Amino acid sequence: MGFLFPDYNKFGPGVDPEAPRKRGVFRLWEVFRRDYWFIMLAGFLALAGSLPFIAGIAIAYRTHSLLIMILAGVVGGMIAAPGICGLADVLLRCLRDEPGFWWYRYRKAMKQNWKGSLFPGALFGTVFSVQCFTLLYLPQSGSGLGMFMCQLVSMLVSVSLFQYVLMQIVLMELPLQKMLKNSIWLSVRYLPKTLLASLLQLIYWMAIVFCFPATTVIMLLTSIWLPLLIAFVGLYPAIDEVFQIEKRLHEEETGSEEQPVYK
Repeated sequence: MGFLFPDYNKFGPGVDPEAPRKRGVFRLWEVFRRDYWFIMLAGFLALAGSLPFIAGIAIAYRTHSLLIMILAGVVGGMIAAPGICGLADVLLRCLRDEPGFWWYRYRKAMKQNWKGSLFPGALFGTVFSVQCFTLLYLPQSGSGLGMFMCQLVSMLVSVSLFQYVLMQIVLMELPLQKMLKNSIWLSVRYLPKTLLASLLQLIYWMAIVFCFPATTVIMLLTSIWLPLLIAFVGLYPAIDEVFQIEKRLHEEETGSEEQPVYK
């Protein structure tokens, strides 16, 4: 079963642990090349959990039903949230170069985060369902460029907050109000990085939706993990700089930190 649940405790060749980490595209390629197998497996699980949300939005669009749209956002968001948190945990551990048995880590992350992810999942699921529903109807409504740009800005704000909230759910024990406040502050402090990560995610998902079903194969291969990995490569150094995540984790492991703060 090693091909399904690989153990990545073993050290790999060619990487000096004291060497500074690569950045940007080079870091993205380094992490993907080293950890692609369990990133893809976690991505498939997250995608499977997101199918009710995706199907609900598709049905709502076909039937013009606002009720189904809201149900898809609330219920579909709650179903998808634990799997997306599990994927986020895998990606963040990869970015920390943290070894471990991935399936054990994934299950542990799901167990730790599923309750805390339900309300954020319902909240962001509802917001995204309304935004997706509106975006799909814009071409039919005859709205001009101004309305499209307003919708784009709205979605950029939502994705920006979602990225930071997702990382905080996985890394810290905080109430949603505090996570949203932190996310707004982080978005403003690291505005260029935040906008770039959010825009790349929006481009990815809009291409998937508007070119469907031609993008089905791409969706199966890259699912949710690719846009999240790209975003996290840019945003994780920022959130680590602010919250000193790796420093605090090291202190907890060495026993110099009495009260665990991070997961």
